[in-house]
Amino acid sequence: MKTFIPIACFSWISWAQCPAGALHVTFPDVDPVWEFCVLRPSDSSGPSGSGVEIRDAYYRGILVFKRAHAPILNVDYDPGGCGCFRDWSNSERSFAMDNPLATPGFYEPTSNAETVCDNANSLTTPPGDCPWKVGQECHTGVAIEKSAERILITSQMQAGWYRYTMRWEFYVDGTIRPTFGFGVYNTSCSSASHRHHNYWRFDFDIDDAGNDFVQEVEGGVPNVFANEVTRTWTGASTAWEVYDASSGRGYRITPGSGDLDLPADAFSKLDFMASLYKAGELSDSGGGCAINEGTIANGESITNTDVVLWYRAGVHDVVGSNIFKCKAGGPILEPIGDWNMCGPDPGNLYPKWHSADIDYDYNTNGVVDVADYASLVNNDCIGP
Repeated sequence: MKTFIPIACFSWISWAQCPAGALHVTFPDVDPVWEFCVLRPSDSSGPSGSGVEIRDAYYRGILVFKRAHAPILNVDYDPGGCGCFRDWSNSERSFAMDNPLATPGFYEPTSNAETVCDNANSLTTPPGDCPWKVGQECHTGVAIEKSAERILITSQMQAGWYRYTMRWEFYVDGTIRPTFGFGVYNTSCSSASHRHHNYWRFDFDIDDAGNDFVQEVEGGVPNVFANEVTRTWTGASTAWEVYDASSGRGYRITPGSGDLDLPADAFSKLDFMASLYKAGELSDSGGGCAINEGTIANGESITNTDVVLWYRAGVHDVVGSNIFKCKAGGPILEPIGDWNMCGPDPGNLYPKWHSADIDYDYNTNGVVDVADYASLVNNDCIGP
């Protein structure tokens, strides 16, 4: 039986199961709608790390994804440059932030956190490393910044001469904005233009881990994917959507405006990929600089099952033009459907409360009884 307790109608109940070292986040502080776990890059999963990793993300008490991170990162130089690299995302680099929290490695800055990307303002001169101002505090880890409408999560990684900024924004309306910034702090290997690529991995488990389907929407026309697939966008009208087939809830992935500036090529290969969830498949395999997409998506069925979505963002660093200017990319994730835990029609909850596939066992005594129904009434989830 599917357990579905309308916690958003009651006092807060914690759902996220955070591993050791992770920060447990609820947002906003009063009447939270988001709950999730944040792992710093040094604790992230995957063979080369995956930056700031989000686990057990719940919106209004409903599971969105089990894990969201960026386990594949690479760069390819034009001829005469430095070749190509598969970079890593688990080596942290200090950036400007203060005010440590009780969980080691996490900070709630008293002013805006600043990374290399925030200080790369010159097209001809790299910004160097923190500090950028006299007396500025520099720390490794993750910054947590809250405003009325969103929570901003920031960290900075290093791979050789590169400085990568990874950010997550979670908004009260359910929108999620993951952003990856590609920066450099000095003049190493700046003799040739090159392209950076970052691949996010979103393990969507909307409502639960199964019964999902994925579709592409082009020009308003949906196309459901029956099998694992890789795709490239054809223009600003392309979007991808994942749904739970039972609840109708889902998320839409729309390419960011900056991502549309760098189409996929023979090295980057794809903009989007949908694959069947497999335990332990947190990245590709086979080695090399470029993504080995065939080790992830090889045609298996993804109809009404547990799916994983991948998204690429890329930037172009051009010698003599913008090579030292930090550029960033990332998608927009927006909720689709009814995310109200009290249901789309609260007045009709009583018969649903007795149905076979929904269990409102709010008092957790093992049965759905009169006390459970009374709790729904008392908390305005259902009329008397």
